[in-house]
Amino acid sequence: MTERTSIPRVVVAGIGSGAGKTTVALGIVGALRRRGRTVQTFKVGPDFVDCAYLAHASRRPCRNLDSWMLGRDGAVSSFVHGVRDADCAVVEGTMGIFDGHGGAAGGPTQDPDRFPGSTAELARLIGSPVVLVVDIGSSAETAAAVALGVRQLDPDLDLIGVILNNVPTDYRRRVVEDAVWNWATLPVLGALPRLPQVQIPEVRTGLLPLTQNPHVDPALDALTTAVERHCDLALIERLMARAQALQIRTGQHTQPPADPPVRVGVAFDDAFCFYYAENLELLESAGAQVVTFSPLEDRVLPRDIDAIYMGGGVSEMFVPQLAANHSFIDSLRRTHAHGIPLYAECGGLLYCARSVQTSDGGRHGMASLLPVDVVLEAGVLHTGYRDLRLAMDGILGDAGASLRGHEFHFGRLLSGVQAGTHAYSMHDVEGEPLGCEGWSTPTLLASFVHLHFGQDPRLAGRLVGAARAGARRRHLEATGA
Repeated sequence: MTERTSIPRVVVAGIGSGAGKTTVALGIVGALRRRGRTVQTFKVGPDFVDCAYLAHASRRPCRNLDSWMLGRDGAVSSFVHGVRDADCAVVEGTMGIFDGHGGAAGGPTQDPDRFPGSTAELARLIGSPVVLVVDIGSSAETAAAVALGVRQLDPDLDLIGVILNNVPTDYRRRVVEDAVWNWATLPVLGALPRLPQVQIPEVRTGLLPLTQNPHVDPALDALTTAVERHCDLALIERLMARAQALQIRTGQHTQPPADPPVRVGVAFDDAFCFYYAENLELLESAGAQVVTFSPLEDRVLPRDIDAIYMGGGVSEMFVPQLAANHSFIDSLRRTHAHGIPLYAECGGLLYCARSVQTSDGGRHGMASLLPVDVVLEAGVLHTGYRDLRLAMDGILGDAGASLRGHEFHFGRLLSGVQAGTHAYSMHDVEGEPLGCEGWSTPTLLASFVHLHFGQDPRLAGRLVGAARAGARRRHLEATGA
């Protein structure tokens, strides 16, 4: 069977990080919603923080489109699945429009392998028009050279126009509009002035996480109003409607099995909020009932859960509160001791460690499910795509199975490097070996690496299968059968 969509869409691209992609994307989403549209948002690449802002603006889960982790077909399938009940789609790019994971080959005729992993590649994959965001706070006519260069470097890109950001004066706007049209033959679809009242602070690694920004709603309102006033939204919508029709084979998102659902507890609060939306959906499709809990606020785990999933997002500001919730830590220890499978990534690994040391030197006891100690170093970021091989049979598959993920954390092991069985052997995106990563037992897998289950829907099925097998074993033990 096949599935087809012709939904209007636009990719918001930029020249680099900090150009204003998120600002413009959020404003467009808000303005479209004010027009009564149901907007589905997407983010190119593995980013969680921008996704949280886009989801908040659209009031729908934002999805990651990552051609390296999902593969090209998987990224297209994720897009088509995500827009099923939406009126239009807004996709925020990553970094600069041609920036990806390397490997760009030759000239523009060598399609489709140029600029792999980039916003440009993704826009071509999903047949989407592209609007280019250019910050002109400290430049003018040079914006025309930038727009012309983007247009010429990838002639197959459906570049529909430019939106200027951080415009200091009306005179600068007119100068740049004329230059972009005269030299790049592209329309300026909008020109956002400087907006000092908008408070979406940036930290060194990107935007301030949504849960730590009390000004998010006034900022989104201001951005929405700015796009309504300073962008030709009617024209943007008409240009979005010329997106190409997409057709995919169905089957990735399957119906739940006939067996009764298993209950998968998912940690979800201010400390644990980094999840790919499709991971939870695929768990449900595989036969899970997702039950959320809060290690920050709850005293115990939910009753009768069959598996535990603890994702990422732990900021060191939450570590003392997590460590002080002794009753919940005891509940997790007891539950896991009864054979409940536990999958933990990044923040989940920190919670499973013996202790976590924060940047102020404080040492905080954690769940001690892993015989390791971790220090959080604010100035040392570990990030990048990771090519993985499972080191042993476990809850996500058999030894030797290949997976792809992304690492983004400030953690460093203080002790326990050689403890237990590692979860993965690991290489970077260029194939360079990076040693071993994570820890694994028959009922636990903990790693700093985030996995997108959409790369292989069997991942969700294996975790659900481990939960179901454990539930059956415990039932037999309880009944004496």
